[in-house]
Amino acid sequence: MAGKPVVLVTGASGNIGAATVSVLAEKYADKVEIRAGARSPDKIPARPNVTVVKAVMGDKDQLKEPLKGVDVLYIVTPGAEDRAPLTIRTAEAAKEAGVKFILVVSAPNVNLPDTIFGKQMIEIEDKVSKLGIPYSFLRLPLFVENIWGSKDTIVSQSAFFAPQSPDKPAIYIAVEDAAKAGAAILADYSKHNGKRYTIQSDRYTNAELAAAFTEALGKEVKFIQVPPEAAKQGMVGKGWPEWQVDGILEVIKLTEEGTSFFSIGDAGVLKSLTGEEPTSMKAWVTKNAPSFK
Repeated sequence: MAGKPVVLVTGASGNIGAATVSVLAEKYADKVEIRAGARSPDKIPARPNVTVVKAVMGDKDQLKEPLKGVDVLYIVTPGAEDRAPLTIRTAEAAKEAGVKFILVVSAPNVNLPDTIFGKQMIEIEDKVSKLGIPYSFLRLPLFVENIWGSKDTIVSQSAFFAPQSPDKPAIYIAVEDAAKAGAAILADYSKHNGKRYTIQSDRYTNAELAAAFTEALGKEVKFIQVPPEAAKQGMVGKGWPEWQVDGILEVIKLTEEGTSFFSIGDAGVLKSLTGEEPTSMKAWVTKNAPSFK
């Protein structure tokens, strides 16, 4: 009898990678053998049913060892400006190692070549899909968890600031939901060849987010719109790479203009993958409210 398929998650020290490894270990350890890889494996927490390995994204020579015996690879596309070539070289290494299936993180604006993230993801999806190896893409919008960046002002000023209009809705994904979707695909990969999934947890405005915090914290929390230049200055000041800030501001501008890739989604896609209801924005705020007091 053949052994369980071996799944390797790259970027397992980051938010999406770590959360996906957790879901795999909790729900699918009876179906797959789990390996968690990162450039710095000491940053990956030890878990039952998980083997930690060193896996350097984009380094084809280094990847030969961690890819030995791997059936399924999850490339959690890194947050580096050169993430397209890093991801593509990792996928090429997987093909050379005999990996049977690759899941890759992408983004909804993959069809917009004139945007920073879109240009990167178009290159990734084009090259990976032509490697001749079964694949799937998990397209993730902005994260619900980005609101953690406003924790200090919510605590001290009962307000949060962003360049969006208060009444313009956008789609968001919670890290936990993204992890559940990724793990479900990895554990039953044969069903997902060639699929490109855009998933979302909820769709809401900043005014609705402020109202949810107001209710959860028992005090008025305001949303205050600021110019994009001021938002950029604040994010760069917190250590965000400038190219990434520019990419996020492009997404916000597209949302303001009503571009469907970020303002309209299908919540049913996530449930079809996980069998569970998505995390609503209100549920997320209620759960995490104590940290914002």
